Amino acid sequence: MSQLKNSGELWKSIVPAVFHVDYWDGLGWPDRFAKAEFTLRQRRYAESWPTGAVYTPAFVVNGKEWSGFFDRKAPPKARPEKVGILAVTVKGENEAVATFSPENSTRGPLKLEVAWLGTNLQSVVKRGENNGRKLHHDFVVLHLAKIDMVNEGNHWSGTVSLSTKAETDKPTALAAWIKSAETAVPIQATGGWLKP
Repeated sequence: MSQLKNSGELWKSIVPAVFHVDYWDGLGWPDRFAKAEFTLRQRRYAESWPTGAVYTPAFVVNGKEWSGFFDRKAPPKARPEKVGILAVTVKGENEAVATFSPENSTRGPLKLEVAWLGTNLQSVVKRGENNGRKLHHDFVVLHLAKIDMVNEGNHWSGTVSLSTKAETDKPTALAAWIKSAETAVPIQATGGWLKP
C-alpha cells in the first residue's frame, strides 16, 4: 500500500483505504487502528465471496474480493463508463461536504462514506508474532463517517463530520465513495491529500 504514494494513478483511478480489523488483538498486541466496526464490515463483504472466508490481508477492489495481490498482479482497472462527478470539499478541520452529479438519472437511495486517512504512521509491536518490530502504515482509516445522501433533482449531496475526540494521529488524506447499499459496488469514488 505504501508504494501507492508514488503512483501516478493515486486519487485518479486508485482511491485506497486500509481498514484494520480487531480479530488479531487477542494474540497479545492490540492494533491501535483496529475497530470492531471494520471487522464487521469485512465479514459482510466476505458473505458474497466465493469461499466466504475472512482473512488478512484481504483486498476489495471495486466492491469485489481481489486476490491478485498475492501473485503480485496489478489491481484491476476502474470501469471505463462515465457515471458522474463526485466532488468533496473539506470545511474547517472536521467537515466534508460531498456532491454527486450523475451522468444519467440515478434513483436512490445513495449512501456516502468518507474515510479520514492517516499516512506515515508507525506502531511498535511489543508482543505476538511481530514482537520487537516497528510497523509502517499508510492510508489507514482513522475514522469512517456514513450518511444517506439527499437528492435534489438529479443532484445529490451529503455532509459528514470527523469525530471531535482527541486523536494522536491526524488525518493526512481523505477518501470518499458512494454506493446504493453497504456492501454494494461503489458507484464513484474520489480522494486526495489534505492541506497541512
